[in-house]
Order: sequence, then structure tokens, then C-alpha cells
Amino acid sequence: MKELALWVSAPYAGDRIFDPSSPLNRDDCLSSARMLRALLRERGWDCHTQDHYLAAGDVPDAVLFNDIPGEGVRRALGPWYPRVRKFAVLLECEAIKPENWRPGAHEPFEAVFTWDERYVDDRKYFKANFSVPFPSQADSDPAGRPGFCVMITANKSSRHPLELYSERKSTVRWFERNRPGKLDLYGMGWERRLFEGTLRPLNRLSPLTRLFAEKFPSYRGPVDRKLPVLRKYKFAICYENAREISGYITEKIFDALFAGCVPVYWGAPDIARFVPESCFIDRRRFRDNEELCLYMEHLQEDSYLGMLSAAAEYVRGAGTGPFSDRAFAAAVAGRICAG
Repeated sequence: MKELALWVSAPYAGDRIFDPSSPLNRDDCLSSARMLRALLRERGWDCHTQDHYLAAGDVPDAVLFNDIPGEGVRRALGPWYPRVRKFAVLLECEAIKPENWRPGAHEPFEAVFTWDERYVDDRKYFKANFSVPFPSQADSDPAGRPGFCVMITANKSSRHPLELYSERKSTVRWFERNRPGKLDLYGMGWERRLFEGTLRPLNRLSPLTRLFAEKFPSYRGPVDRKLPVLRKYKFAICYENAREISGYITEKIFDALFAGCVPVYWGAPDIARFVPESCFIDRRRFRDNEELCLYMEHLQEDSYLGMLSAAAEYVRGAGTGPFSDRAFAAAVAGRICAG
């Protein structure tokens, strides 16, 4: 049996990335790793995280990186480097993880899997989207939703000109000033100050980060699972980490669709190629948050129900589509086992 090492960061090591009961597996977000492992085993491969092989003193046949490691591939692999086949899945865009796209970064790899169609040539670069486990059906019942709008996201920042972290924050502040109580904010880091530049080491001092944190009246805390929270709201702000990057589509819009919560989407300019426009509100259509909010407040019930119905129809047919965990696992396993 051949062996694949899945190269992961410390929280996912010890094969925790394959554990469905792990707290890291929020809303089954790690299903694609388990599905990949299952498909590999069907084809005569075993798969563990890299620490399994390092502890045993074994060298696997191949290594699959999830994004380019910060220290570089050669340094990360050490003595494994010349002895293993090397593959990479590039999920983050250049605005958030620039090391994924630096010149020469892809040279060590036999194959690279990415959503970015500018690279895909079916020789070295192969299409693989950010994947999610599609339910058999979406929640399309509008009853029992006391909340108007929700945002579930971590508090992060970036200096890249295409970043949308700042737009998330400005949207939260607009609602707090102009429609208090109409948007609830959830996620990690909003109760802490994120120091930058030369002050970055201060982020290790938890009491200090809390002391100097901005106050967000709409903040309701972190969540263990997103879908039960989303099901309490009519609308969800779903902004990607960056905008105007074709094909860069993550779980945010899908989470809302699964929960029967109409997404307000901003990110990939070609989103309508993959998700029908009838399922979501395109933030780019509106001049500012005032115009967006007025549209949401005055959306007729039949139009709102029509969006929920369109979303439910889309979810029913997309379970094996290009954003499914099964499609992702099949693309990666097929190429690794072909060598």
C-alpha cells in the first residue's frame, strides 16, 4: 500500500483533520479530507498527517500541502524533499496568502490543484474548488427567524487593495449607527485588539488585547456551529476575504444557502457562473449600505420566498457539483493515484 502524507498545521495534526467529532470540524467543514482519504484507500493508498510518518521514521510516497508552507517546501520537507512526490492544494488567494502565488513557488510540485482558472491547464494545474458538504436539501422555511441580518466572520485585517475585511467592519459599524439591533455579529476576535507591525508581538498578551479592543455593540460572541445561528435570520452578510478575484468562492455563501438565509454576497465577480443570481443579493448592485438596507427592508414577501425556493432548488442539484466535497476529493485522488 502506498502512503500519502497530508501536510497540515499543528491543530490538525495527529490525524485530527480526519476526525468528524473534532471541534475543528465545525459544520462538517473537514469532510473533504475524510472523503479524500476514503477514495485513496479504495485505490490502494493510505493517508495520515505528516507527524504520523515523522514519528515512525517512515517516508511516505507523496505529500499533499494545503497552501504553500511559510518556510518553503524544501525546508518544510527536509530530508524527505528529494524522496517524495509533491502536490499542493492552493485555496487562499493572493490577497490573503501571497506566498501561494509568488514566482517559483509552484516549481517543486508535480501537480497543483486550484480554483484559479488562469492557471488550469490539465497538465500541471488542475481545477479544484473550495469544497463544502452539501446537504440533501436546504432549509427553506422562513418561519421562526426573529433576526433580520447576521454576519459570522473572524475579525481580521489586510493591507491588500482587494481585501474585504474592512468592508465587513464598516458594514457592522453602519448598522450599529443607523439600524441598531438589525445586524448581529458573531465570530472570533471581535473582543480583542489585533496589533499590527512592530506591535504584533503584543497579540500574545491576551489581557492587553482585550483591554484595547474596539467595542462592537452588535457582537454576540463566537459560535461552535454556524448553521443553527444562520437559521435564526432572514439575511446574512457573506463577503469573501477579497473581491474581484474570479473563481475565488469559499464556504460563506453556501452556509447561508444551506440554512435558508438569503446571502448578501460580495467577492468573486463571476459568482453567477456558479450560483444562480436568483439565490442571493449581489452587494455590487447597491451604491452604499443605506441603499442595500432599504432594499432588504422593503423586499416583498413573494420575492423573498422566491429566493429561498431558488436556493433550495440549487442545493438539491449541487451535491455532486464542482463545489462538493466529493468533487474535490475525486479530482485530487485521481491525479495522485495516476502517477
